[in-house]
Amino acid sequence: MKSCPRCSSQSGLRKILYGYPDGPVDEEKYSIGGCCVSDNDPTLKCIKCGWTGEFKNSNKEKKVVHIVKLESTEGMNDSDIDEYAKKLWGKLTNDGKGWSDNGDPKR
Repeated sequence: MKSCPRCSSQSGLRKILYGYPDGPVDEEKYSIGGCCVSDNDPTLKCIKCGWTGEFKNSNKEKKVVHIVKLESTEGMNDSDIDEYAKKLWGKLTNDGKGWSDNGDPKR
């Protein structure tokens, strides 16, 4: 899409970024969408008229969520916290191997 379907602006369309940016965002290309992500978020926004659209996140793909129960870090020293973080990261990333599309661990 090269122009806004509502106001026809050719310079106002921005791709919407969700989550917390890890650095400055090029506001000529992107618009911040917030930290909360759902299954029906718009992916484009016009900064001239406020239009949002192209809901590509609303596809019918199966979404897989991996949940890890967190333990209290109260009373842990820095070394214990580092080890705990590595253990959690291993659980979330399947020890760096990733996950298949159906949610099963890759081997």
